[in-house]
Amino acid sequence: MVRVPEKIGQFKVKGLLGKGAMGEVYEGVDGTLGRRVALKLLGRKHQESSEFKSRFLREGRSLASMNHPNVVQIYFIGEHEGRPFLAMEFLDGTDVGDMLKAGGALLPGDAAEVIRQASIGLAETQRAGVVHRDVKPSNLVIGSGGVVKVTDFGLAKALQEDLSITATGVFVGTPDYLAPEQAMGEEVDVSADVYALGCSLFHMCSGHPPFRAGGVDDHYTAVVRRHLKSERPQLKNEIDGFDVVLSDLCRRMMSRRPDVRPSLEELEVRLGEVSTRMHGKIPPRHTTPDARSSDLGTSRASASTTSPDADSDPNEATMKTGLVLAVGVAVGVLVSLVVTLVF
Repeated sequence: MVRVPEKIGQFKVKGLLGKGAMGEVYEGVDGTLGRRVALKLLGRKHQESSEFKSRFLREGRSLASMNHPNVVQIYFIGEHEGRPFLAMEFLDGTDVGDMLKAGGALLPGDAAEVIRQASIGLAETQRAGVVHRDVKPSNLVIGSGGVVKVTDFGLAKALQEDLSITATGVFVGTPDYLAPEQAMGEEVDVSADVYALGCSLFHMCSGHPPFRAGGVDDHYTAVVRRHLKSERPQLKNEIDGFDVVLSDLCRRMMSRRPDVRPSLEELEVRLGEVSTRMHGKIPPRHTTPDARSSDLGTSRASASTTSPDADSDPNEATMKTGLVLAVGVAVGVLVSLVVTLVF
């Protein structure tokens, strides 16, 4: 049981919001300003890792230097009982992941507007030298005034660099939005965030992640294998009457080749055009996609094939499945912790 401290730094603690593999999140109040904050405190088991603490603080300082409406704001960085913590903007809104669980798919124009705003926020953090590495619907929060805020930066990289959690070169994270190069344990840049945005867009429009077959073969290893080897699913093939422009852009975002994916700046423009044409709104509204019965079976079946898609490197088709399986086995025992991580 977690002992709730009375104070963390100068902030009075009101209660525990959640805990995970990286630490705890508390609701707090700045006694001087009377402002509610979310206090993210690094876990005790990580406080001895100087490299881990260094990255935690370095990325925190980079984000604290920013003040952008589409990025969660950091107010203060400090230390409590030898553990670094961040005092962050307290978000009252609902995250998109919870919205999808509660109501299913979103209207395509609304989904495009969510991803457009997220792209703007990620482009700003890129300029600050920060790559998110764990973009997913649950890290996109719908704030007041029709604003989408990107939260929870640096998780995957921080986990990779802590040898007490995993070995070097083995990724731990959410498999549904995972860029292939990230699954292979390679160094990633902002194009991995674009890939994750594409997977998130697909999920928002269809009601399910792109590489979930909807059966018993949805374990971690199988999902990672599909990201690495399967043909990219297409929204226009899965949903009757789906917008072709948005479908093609989503598929390009999910290309296995980072150089094929659009930039965040291009996404802002292209998604803005789609959102305007389709009257996209925030907060997003739900819909029930009209699945193409003749194509849906083919689309879902393709998630378990190993055919290369048109925009992928032909050499990728020869990736060794054994390496993928090794990654899956290595992280399988950890995924239940990370997938539910709130920190």
